[in-house]
Amino acid sequence: MDFSLKQGTFSTGLPYLAFGSGKPLVYLSGFTMTHTVPPPGPQRGRAARLVAPFVAGGYEVFWTNRRPGMAAGMTMGDVAAEHAEALRTRFAGPVPVLGHATGGSIALQLAVDHPEVVDRLVLASTAYALGPVGRHFHRDMVAAAGRGRSGMHRAAPGITRNPVLQRLLVAPLWLAGRLNPPPPDPSDMTAMLLAEDSFDVRDRLAEVTAPTLVLCGGRDHLWPPEMFDRTAAGIPGARLVRYPRRGHNILAAPEFVQDVRSFLDAP
Repeated sequence: MDFSLKQGTFSTGLPYLAFGSGKPLVYLSGFTMTHTVPPPGPQRGRAARLVAPFVAGGYEVFWTNRRPGMAAGMTMGDVAAEHAEALRTRFAGPVPVLGHATGGSIALQLAVDHPEVVDRLVLASTAYALGPVGRHFHRDMVAAAGRGRSGMHRAAPGITRNPVLQRLLVAPLWLAGRLNPPPPDPSDMTAMLLAEDSFDVRDRLAEVTAPTLVLCGGRDHLWPPEMFDRTAAGIPGARLVRYPRRGHNILAAPEFVQDVRSFLDAP
């Protein structure tokens, strides 16, 4: 992948990696344990592969994380306000925003509270609020972080509904958590998890004015399917695309890339 890369910080402290050149596309990342950009090496390589199809389509993709040093008690509205000010300062007008998972929750809150900064909205693996499985997982991760552990083994119910497979997944997920423990200071991670835990814009979906595409995996059990349905139905003119055989991480799926590029490039 041969394209330009710049590392920077938006005016409100949000760190970003800017890949390529051309029309701006703001990508709000999914959950991360630290509010940093992927470091050089395998993590940055994965981010580059993720955005490469959009860079090839003529976009400068701003891979964006949350602000380091989040204050305890911040709400999703507070987080969205920081993003809105960052986009106003950096860009001359509204820009397309693609958010995945936690980033999708922020993107949706941003589009509800600050519609003037969002040109087109792509919501990947997210809904108007956390689903019950996702909510339990977040709370388990907060509790585990307080003990210096990751709590990743609690993710099994979000991967499969089969109780036997859930039990089989506990060990490899636990090992993955041991290999990728929470940072010594998990306050940013905890603040973001708790902000998303109280996130709920179901009654405000009609306030979204940007053209919107909602995408989800049919095997993403962090939310019940009807929550994705209600999210798309509540946003005026939104379209829902469900990939029956995909789980939570739909970003690298060829059909996802094709659907998102077609949506972003439409007149």
